[in-house]
Amino acid sequence: MPEYKNPPPRILRPRKELPTLEEAVTAAQCMSDSPEQQAELAAQLMGVTVAEVVPLIRKAAHRTTVMTPNRSVVVVRRPTRTFSPRLAEAMRR
Repeated sequence: MPEYKNPPPRILRPRKELPTLEEAVTAAQCMSDSPEQQAELAAQLMGVTVAEVVPLIRKAAHRTTVMTPNRSVVVVRRPTRTFSPRLAEAMRR
């Protein structure tokens, strides 16, 4: 088998992907604090109706993104759990 010392160069072409609706919601959250304005901004960015964006705005309102120098962390708020009196008493023992 012949060995190639210098293989031919490849032509690299970057992929062009359109932004998603979730990315538009994130951008709208950065631009405004009000959910109504966020829905309008995201709808204008993507060219869709406000009704299509409102469920995503509500869903994203429960998430908070914390940026650190090397990574981002998504914090999801969850309801607190309530313990029954029997369980609390059993845990004390």
